[in-house]
This record gives sequence, structure tokens and C-alpha cells, in this order.
Amino acid sequence: MLEQVIYLAPSAFETAFMSLTHNEEDIDCTLQATDIAFASLIAQ
Repeated sequence: MLEQVIYLAPSAFETAFMSLTHNEEDIDCTLQATDIAFASLIAQ
């Protein structure tokens, strides 16, 4: 996810938050980055 410029909390006790400043484009970029990250893990 870092390679896709998506920063996640390093702790299992933290969570991701959405805010009103996140728009549909931000969500789409995050979902696309997630797809890329999972595809990379599967390829390993």
C-alpha cells in the first residue's frame, strides 16, 4: 500500500477513518491501490 501512496496505521488497534473531505475519487484510488497490493501478494 505504501508503494501506492496509501498510508495505513501500523497497529492492529488503530483503524482507518474516512472524513467528509474524502470524495469518490479518493475512495476509488484507495480501492485501486488495494487491488494492486493484493494482486502483488498473490503473485508472490
